[in-house]
Amino acid sequence: MKVIADYHTHTRYSHGKGSIEDNVEAAVKRGLSTLAIADHGPGHFFIGIGGVQAFFRMQKEVASLRRKYPKLEILLGVEANIVDTDGTIDVPTVMLRELGILLVGYHKLVKVKSFDGFKQMAQNFLAGWTGSSSSRLRQINTDAIVAAVKRYPIDIITHPGLQVDIDTVALARACHQQNTFLEINSSYGEELDPFIKAAMPTGVRFVINSDAHEPGRVGDFAAAYKLVERLNIPRERIVNLEGNLSQKSRTLGA
Repeated sequence: MKVIADYHTHTRYSHGKGSIEDNVEAAVKRGLSTLAIADHGPGHFFIGIGGVQAFFRMQKEVASLRRKYPKLEILLGVEANIVDTDGTIDVPTVMLRELGILLVGYHKLVKVKSFDGFKQMAQNFLAGWTGSSSSRLRQINTDAIVAAVKRYPIDIITHPGLQVDIDTVALARACHQQNTFLEINSSYGEELDPFIKAAMPTGVRFVINSDAHEPGRVGDFAAAYKLVERLNIPRERIVNLEGNLSQKSRTLGA
């Protein structure tokens, strides 16, 4: 079992500690064939990328690095945030059409688009603080992320079930229908087990990612490998394993 593409890494443009080239060099050392830079969307308070102009600076940097490291496929994407109850994400159209890959996940501290979105964020923040949720909030969260999957060309849903309470089965069914992949995030250990286990019967496929926030973590999939073994996930369900990429019905980042 060998993952050859890491589609979820961060840099100093958002919440990471290294440069884009630092991540590229780490990917080369790990023997990866593909690396995606997926910094937090601009709607994330404090750690989101600094808007469209920052994204275009990243785009120029990536173009230069592609020439310098021709053997590594480098994708420029974003880990977008859900910012409203209708599934709206925090990526403006001018950025969306330039992305090489689109990841979407729930995060709590985001710049919401409506009063309903503010209520949702506040309730999720409170639920995380108290350790409790409600069936109503769970449904609102699920409806929003399912709407996003149906509305946008999302490649990967990041760390499903973490941060915000959702119906993972309903999300997995929508992802399976839309050919969107669920992430097995190697930055988390057994926390992911119940969510991935719940998604298994739907037929949804998975992507293993590092969610690296420092270059040394790029391509580190040890925790994800253990999860795959624990839950006995069929290897053909993991799209970025060596030998599986050509079997996908679409190419990530196309």
